[in-house]
Amino acid sequence: MGAYRSSDRDPGGGQTVAVPVVRRVLLTTAALVAAVAVFALQLLPSRRLNLDPSWSDGAIPGLLHVHTNRSDGRHPPDVVAEAASRAGLRFVVFTDHGDGTRTPDPPTYRSGVLCLDAVEISTTGGHYLALDMGASPYPLGGEARDVVEDVQRLGGFGIAAHPDSPKAELRWREWTAPLDAIEMINPDTSWRVHLFERGWESKLRLLKALLTYPIRPSETIAGLLTDVSTSLTEWEMLAARRRVVVIAGVDAHAKLEVRNVDPGDNRYSLPIPGYESAFRSLSVRVRPDEPWSGNAALDARILMRSLRNGHLYTAVDGWATPPAFEFTATHAGGVAYEGDEIAGAGPVTLEVRSNLPPGFSATVWQGSQALVKGRREPRFTLAAGEASAVYRVDIRADDHPGGPPWILSNPIYVRRSPLPPPPAFRRGAETAPLFDGRTADGWSTESDKTSRAALAVAARIGGTELFLRYGLSGGAATGQFVGVAVRTASGVVKYDRLRFSVRAERPMRLSVQVRTELGAA
Repeated sequence: MGAYRSSDRDPGGGQTVAVPVVRRVLLTTAALVAAVAVFALQLLPSRRLNLDPSWSDGAIPGLLHVHTNRSDGRHPPDVVAEAASRAGLRFVVFTDHGDGTRTPDPPTYRSGVLCLDAVEISTTGGHYLALDMGASPYPLGGEARDVVEDVQRLGGFGIAAHPDSPKAELRWREWTAPLDAIEMINPDTSWRVHLFERGWESKLRLLKALLTYPIRPSETIAGLLTDVSTSLTEWEMLAARRRVVVIAGVDAHAKLEVRNVDPGDNRYSLPIPGYESAFRSLSVRVRPDEPWSGNAALDARILMRSLRNGHLYTAVDGWATPPAFEFTATHAGGVAYEGDEIAGAGPVTLEVRSNLPPGFSATVWQGSQALVKGRREPRFTLAAGEASAVYRVDIRADDHPGGPPWILSNPIYVRRSPLPPPPAFRRGAETAPLFDGRTADGWSTESDKTSRAALAVAARIGGTELFLRYGLSGGAATGQFVGVAVRTASGVVKYDRLRFSVRAERPMRLSVQVRTELGAA
């Protein structure tokens, strides 16, 4: 009977009694659990504020950048939609990883939530979300600029994903590409920032989050969100010349991987943060230009039109919800809303309206300069003058100085004069043929070590042409390429264009490089 000890005495009769060790272990365990619970309660983030819903801005809440078990998420779309419905969202955009060749599911309502199917594409310069795009006729990947241009050419709407991620393969780096939008807020990036930061403070913050998440999950997620100033700086440079939408993505997987595994393998992962908790932490609030009808295809077109035009703002619901916000600019031609562009002369008056609670304040920005800061009234106007500018608003919580704004608007663009067009090509009088029409002299093939290519001259009706046969190696698409090169003995400095025609058995992406030889260093 080794589970008992016989040294304890009955204080009434002096006899020894048997006290189970198991009971003491349970009592000790209970005491430890209680101590941890008390410690966690002291660390709890503040409950999110429940705001007066009597005034509504008419915006529709939803979220983008959601993963399902079709790639590295935990649950199928139906389960994810149920979680979105419980969280009060009205749309979600699934962005499972892929190369764009899978035909996306048509828009559909699941559990009352409009569900759109999109894709997250890996490039050499980060990840790119492609929305509102049909199946690509060829795999998308490789150079970031190429992917951006492909998505644009195929009619899609592209978003640079998690640009602040400390993980190099995730972080967006190709800022000269003609991207459509930037994902400013991303919870997955935020916890990675804390994990990668040096020192014990960030690690302790993550440990605290693990303790408080079971009690206040959405507040815990919101409390980990990090600053977005780096991405805003990149956006400001782009917005000075063209419209670029500011947006947020939840990057939801409903799991925290303990070790690297294949997509869909959940054996070594924790089911946190869950979909519903993530969906309650932040939202994208879209202002539609016409009411939704209940028809999924029609409502998806209305939603995408709003996303493309930047008629939206983002909100951190884990701090205060439901938000209500309007940002307008009154001018001689009428009223412009966030995402709109104003052309022509005349003064502009900005108006900001919100249901910001006590402890929150608004800032109106003109580019990177603050026009006004610390405005705490729910409604105010501001004379902005007549200059060309990009105006935006953010509302911040006093007790979250290191995080993103509670509300981050899209800008109103004031363009007093059209941007100068790019310089036109000059017509040159001198030309130099690269193919003599008879032989492949001067031409050669190039490829990675595992792919193969062969070049020949083929007779065709009306003349001859160069014929390239190739085979890319199998496996993951990581650097396979094939190409042809031609030497230009007299250089290319005096020429201003390259003209060629090409045809293939199936659609594919082509790129052109102009190289120069460098002397020995």
